[in-house]
Parts: sequence; C-alpha cells; structure tokens
Amino acid sequence: MKTTITNGAISFTAESLGAEPWVLKFNDDEVNYIWRPPSGESGGTPICFPLLGTVPGNVYRLDGKEYPMEMHGFAQLCDFSVVEKTENAVLFQISETPETLARYPWRFRFQVRYSLEGAALITEYRVKNNDTREMYFSVGGHPRFSCPIGGAGEFGDYVLEFDKPEPPEAVVKSYGPLKTIARFMDGRTLRLDYSMFEKGAFCFNVRENRTVTLKSGAAPRALRMLIGGGAWFQLWTSVGAPFIAMEPWYGSISSLPAGPLDGDWKGRPGTLRIAAGEEYCRSHWVTILK
Repeated sequence: MKTTITNGAISFTAESLGAEPWVLKFNDDEVNYIWRPPSGESGGTPICFPLLGTVPGNVYRLDGKEYPMEMHGFAQLCDFSVVEKTENAVLFQISETPETLARYPWRFRFQVRYSLEGAALITEYRVKNNDTREMYFSVGGHPRFSCPIGGAGEFGDYVLEFDKPEPPEAVVKSYGPLKTIARFMDGRTLRLDYSMFEKGAFCFNVRENRTVTLKSGAAPRALRMLIGGGAWFQLWTSVGAPFIAMEPWYGSISSLPAGPLDGDWKGRPGTLRIAAGEEYCRSHWVTILK
C-alpha cells in the first residue's frame, strides 16, 4: 500500500512493502527524482536491514549456528505498518516474527521515518533492541535517483560535487578499478561515467557530516544529499541505466565476492552493536532543486 506525504513545496510517496521510496517531486510538476524500474514493481530502492551487502551462499554464522540471510537483509520483503502519519511525515515499522527469528535471532523494532522540510526529504532509521542480549546489525538505504533527472541530457553530463576535497584514501572499498579516484576534478567534483561502474560500486568513508550534489551543466534540476557522519557512502549504477544510487550505509559492508569473514555475523568489520533495550538512530537529507 502506498502512502503520500506533502508540504507546500514537495510531495513524497512510499510503499509499505519494504518501506520503499517511490516518488519524490515538486508539487507543481511530475518529474520524479527517484528512479523506478520500468516494470513498475517494487524492489528498485530497497531499505537494507539487518544486512548490507551479502554473506557467502546467503548463509551466516552466529554462536556456532548457521542462519539464512538474503542480500541486503529481509526488511525489503516485509510489509511495514504505518504507526504514525501527519500531513508531512510518516513512520513505518516492523518487528520480529517467527519468520525473521528463523533468520535473525533477536527481538527488535525497526522504524523508517520519512518527513518533509521545505524542498528536503529526511529519512531516519531507528533500530531498537528489544531482546535481552547485545544485538548485531547493519542498516541503510539503496536509493536510486534519476540521472538524467527528468530525462534532461545524458548520464555523462552529470557530476557529483562534494563539499570538501576527497583524498584518495577516502575510497575504502572499490568493486571496480581503483583508478576511479583519479576521476575527481579539483578534488571535489566527480564526473559520472558508466565505465566507472563496469565491475560494481565504490564506497567512501564519511567521518563527518558531508554534502554531495548531483547536478549537470546541461540541465537546471539537481539534488543535494546531506549525509550524517559515521556512514559509508556508496555509489553504484547498472551500466546503461538512467540512475545513480547514492547510498548512506551504517555498519558492515561486504567484500565482492563475499569472503569467509563476511559470513561471521559478529566478526564482519564495522558491524554495529546495541545493548539490550537501547535504540540506534541515523538520518540523511535529500533536497531537490530546479
């Protein structure tokens, strides 16, 4: 079921299946800044919980037992409940079920809150440990934004402009050529090119709040993402497709292909931990421009 929120400037629609973003647009036109698969089906912009990436053979180890886990976790397959809604905000929620406990042996509450402020969409992830022991997880999104936006120009006309220069060591994982970092112009501006993604994604370590702008000199529309510190920022596209995925991720990101360490739920580098009864919250902002 789809739910729409709006304010005086923009509107946003999400699908309860996976709490998945569907439409982000200005109220006075129909250009969708979120890319959707041509089939119109769900799955284009999944929410990732409790796993980012993959585990070998879709099976991980925990305390001497093995559990199945699909790529990017099971939240994308869950029908979220709307537990709170106002004109300009909506709160989606899932918690453990017998099916999730067979994959992930913790009692939890996972909420995704979307809200609008001016021309910005704010996405907040809230993970609550409702169990009696420490909980291990990762969380993030897989938002794919239209590129070109509104069909204006070509993919290669667009750049990603960082608010500060990016040193070579900022790229912490690359699933394509490591020379990707050399594509930065002036240290801050990365021109998009499908050849960058022929072998997959690459990922930045965001140690502090950062702003990244997707824009083109050939078209006026743009979008700006504010990423909270302590995140990974992954970039990816399918070669030839009209989108760029700009993904704020929190927790452990797997290798490609996934290696033995990726199958160790506690040992995966970067895995987040929260104590019993505690809650973890992170958010990012996307401002659309025209």
